[in-house]
Amino acid sequence: MADLLSGDPEFDRIKAEFQATSRELSDVMNRIGEVVGEATSRDEKIRVRVSGSGQLIGLRIDPRAMRTGSQELADTIMETSRRAVEDAERKLLEVARPYFGEERAQEDRRRFT
Repeated sequence: MADLLSGDPEFDRIKAEFQATSRELSDVMNRIGEVVGEATSRDEKIRVRVSGSGQLIGLRIDPRAMRTGSQELADTIMETSRRAVEDAERKLLEVARPYFGEERAQEDRRRFT
């Protein structure tokens, strides 16, 4: 369905820009909602998945990991979770990067390297 024109060229131009920006924003929001951060422990016995907001959405513990002490297991889960959150942050920045200037992109690269 075609949009109706108001007869005011300036209003129609602003309306078209707003509609395009709204579609773009909707697309970005959908992509942000799909971001998942993932990390695997160095010994590959723990795997963590987090949402773009950092919420834990998956945790896999290889039975062999249970042979370690409880504190070592907890530390490994925490470290792996932290790396999964960092992965999600990197992915979110990639989605959002077109909406920030190059200066912001350079700051983000320094932060994650």
